[in-house]
Formats: sequence, structure tokens, C-alpha cells
Amino acid sequence: MWDRAVESWKHVISLDTFVAVAWMLVLWFASQAIHQRERKPPEVEAFDAGQPYWAVSPLLNNDYKSSSEQIVPASVLFVICSVVPMVVFLVLSLFDTCTRATALRIQGIAYAFGGAAFCIDCVKRYCGYWRPYFYDQCGFDAATGKCTGDDEEAFKSFPSGHSGLSMVTMLYTSYCILGACRLGRPLRVKGVDLGGPAVVAGLLPVGLSLFVAASRVVDNDHWPADVVGGAVIGGGFATLYYHRYFPIVFEDCSHLPRAAFASVPAQGSGEEDLVAGAATASA
Repeated sequence: MWDRAVESWKHVISLDTFVAVAWMLVLWFASQAIHQRERKPPEVEAFDAGQPYWAVSPLLNNDYKSSSEQIVPASVLFVICSVVPMVVFLVLSLFDTCTRATALRIQGIAYAFGGAAFCIDCVKRYCGYWRPYFYDQCGFDAATGKCTGDDEEAFKSFPSGHSGLSMVTMLYTSYCILGACRLGRPLRVKGVDLGGPAVVAGLLPVGLSLFVAASRVVDNDHWPADVVGGAVIGGGFATLYYHRYFPIVFEDCSHLPRAAFASVPAQGSGEEDLVAGAATASA
């Protein structure tokens, strides 16, 4: 078991993995070049004792919470998006019958994460929509009706980055767990089919992502539509890239990579039979 896990992680160190991680970083830097749109604050002129002033919208007048005060700060999001999938992949590598599965999982999640992060940041910058704490963060001056600060984050409400990035990594991780369970056939333990409970267990990472998304609304950091939009983007990339490398989770061979990615290794490596078995099972 341990020997096979070690062999699986050796395949992670490859040119394909390097390209996947490099592409993820390239997309992130590319998104930073997009101009941030800054919407004009809602203009509602009112009068107090005959003196005009600019009234604020109650929906945009929530208190800003720093990262340390948030339910899921950026540091915790980093752990959720990186450590949790790697721990799951490590456990799955102990039971894999194809030693290339771990490398493909990591390549897939890197591409999915990079694509989701790029898409979310591009949409944020293009829309430039107000956050629920817009006035507090932009330093709104009621006398002039203008912002006195220069904080782009006040205009990055839609879609939610926390929601999107947690969903892309956690849904991808759930796909990996469900695929390894081979739900297309009964999962019997002592004569009892545990496939139903296995589905619930496999969806626990998605549940964690939904908690992260909900926390952004509770913290008044995003509108409900923001977290839904982020989850849709993240879920879309997770679904696309997981199924590029692995079959649908309800297929009998869902625990094996698609045959096209189980490429024939160098002669004498001792894995020719293993790859041939994966190709046959996927056919």
C-alpha cells in the first residue's frame, strides 16, 4: 500500500504538473492587468435644515470587517483550498490501482483553480459592483457625494472569490472521493450496501464550501447573488477539469483515469500491465 502511494507521488513530479501549476500562476498575473471599473456611488441628494447633502443607501452602509474579524479569513481559505485537497489525495493514493491517478488529480485541480480564479477576477474588475460595506471602505463623503479613499476592493463584490475558489477545490475534491468509491456498483461491507452513506461522506467538502459561501453573506462582505455567481463559476471549472481526466463518478471504472491519460511508460518501468489494465477497464 505505502509503496504504491510513494510511486504515485513520484509521478507528480513531472513536466505536465509543472505546466499546470505554471499556467495557474500565469492566469492569476494576467488578471491583474485588467482595469478595475469603479461605479459612481448612488446619488441621492437630500436636505437638512435647508442644507443639501448626499444621502447614503442603507444597503451599502454596513460596517467593514477586517480579515481577522471575518468568519473565514484569507488564511483559512488558503488552508481549505490547498491543504484539504492534498490530504484527501494522499489518502486516496493509498488505495489507487493506477499510480498515475494522483498526478492527474493534482494537474486537474491546478487547471481548474487557475481558470476559476482568472474568470472570477476578470468579472470582478469588469463589473466593479459595490460591496455591502461600500461607504465604509471607500471613505464616502456625504458633503460631496464622492469617495475620498482609493480602495479597489470596495468595487469587487460580484462574484465572490471565497465562494468560487472554495467551490472549485472542494467540488473537485468531492468528485475525487466519489469516483474512488465506484458508486456505479454496490459498495457492500458485510453484505450491506453503503453507497448511499458514501455519497453523503463524499459531499462533505462541498458542504464546507457552502459554509464558506454563506459566511460571506453573514459577514456583509458579499450579496447573496455574489456567492451564487462565484459558486457557479467554481463548480463549472471543477466539473470540466475533473471529467477531462476521470470518468463520471457513477461509472464502474470511475476510480481509474481515462485511458487516454494512462500513457504507456518507458520500457522496463514495470508498469506496462497496470496501464494496460486501466485502458481496458475504461474501454
